[in-house]
This record gives sequence, structure tokens and C-alpha cells, in this order.
Amino acid sequence: MGQTLAVAPWRIVTWNVRGSHDPDVARLATVLRELRPDAVALQEVRRAQARNLAAALGWRHTWALKHHPYTPLVPWRSEGHAILSAHAISDPVRRTLAPGVSTWTYRHRIALAATIRRGGDPADRLRLYDVHLASGAVPDERIAQARRLADLVRDERAPLPVVAGDLNDAGEVEVVRELRAAGLRDVPGGWTNPARAPRQRLDHVLVPEAAELLDQHEPDGGDDWAELSDHLPVLVELALRDATAGPEPLA
Repeated sequence: MGQTLAVAPWRIVTWNVRGSHDPDVARLATVLRELRPDAVALQEVRRAQARNLAAALGWRHTWALKHHPYTPLVPWRSEGHAILSAHAISDPVRRTLAPGVSTWTYRHRIALAATIRRGGDPADRLRLYDVHLASGAVPDERIAQARRLADLVRDERAPLPVVAGDLNDAGEVEVVRELRAAGLRDVPGGWTNPARAPRQRLDHVLVPEAAELLDQHEPDGGDDWAELSDHLPVLVELALRDATAGPEPLA
């Protein structure tokens, strides 16, 4: 017998939008509108870009500082994470994943978490964790950051936690393995970087064991996508089933 849906399916998008290259906010909004997400996790986005994108969509948003790439004299160039949704956003939490690393360097890494609530049903909510792990040939840093993120997910004990973002792992199974310890599993997906001709998978959505995958999609890439970012957006649609019947495998 099939399991019953606990709530309506959720559509989640993650996208590293490379805000330092001043992407066209109107075009970003067009892409997101067509994907029809319930919640969006953005990385490498400036505060004003997140605000303007949310305004263009008529959505809510929350933003958190990751690092200052220049000096205090140009705070508008500071980069961070943003969570956007047409639904209510509450209880934002910013957690440092790179303790001891200054916010004046790109090596500083954070997680931004927020709860998305749909309608009036208190059970119809999702806890989204937006993350961007260390880049470059530093697997030990990525693994340690993933472990700190897993600790945050476990500590919060949200009923429906979802991790979305740029893990920079390029096939390093140890990074995803750390998040499995928090009861999450990786949704299989295709290559997401570089956007013009993708050849590696860096962008992930990880969902609870009790979730069933209904859809997963990323564009094929090309010049038009490369004008927006060096990463492609990833869409995942998931359903949370009745946990008493046990999880159904992801496709």
C-alpha cells in the first residue's frame, strides 16, 4: 500500500548566483518565477540583490552576511546567503561554519537557516538550511564545515529539515556522508558547474529519509545561463510521507 502525504509537496531551488558579477536581477526573477518554488536558497548574493529580487517577485526574504570582499567603505559589495519564498519566513539563524576565520576573507563560511510556513496549518512548514562550503583543494575544511552543519540540523530538531546549496564537493563522498549523520540524504542530480558547459556537480539538495522525490531538474547549460552565473539552478520537488509507514526510496 502507498503512503499518504503528510503535507502538499514542496518545491525547493538552490542557486549560486555569483553576485559579484552583477547578474541581471530581472532575468533571475524570470527563471525563479518559471520554476515555481516554495523556497529558494541563494549563495554569493549581495543584500541589495536579494532585496531587489524578492521585490521583483513579490516574495519575502532573509539575508545573512558571509564575508566582506573589499573594505568597510563598500558594504554594498558584501556577499552572503539569502532565503526567498512567497510564503511566510520566520526564525532565521546565521551560524558560522568556519570558526576563527575572519569575515574579511572569502574563506569565511556560514549556514543560513529559516523556517518556511505555508497557509494556516502549523504542520505545513519546512526548515531550510542554505549553505556554501569551502572552495578549492581543501577537502578537510569542507568536511569539517559539513560536520558543523549536521550538528546544527540535529540540534534544531526541525520536523522537515532540508539542506540546499553549493557544497563545492565535486564528488567528495565524505562531505555528503557527514550530513547523512543528521538523517539527510542527497537527491541525485546532474552537473551544475560551470554553467556554459557543466562538467561537475557542486550544487545539492539533501532531504529527510522520509521524503520521496517527485521531481529533480537542472538546465543543460549554455551561453545564456553563463551570463547569469557560473552555476546552474537546481530544482527538487519532494513529498513527506507518513513516517509510520517507513520511507520510500528516492528515484
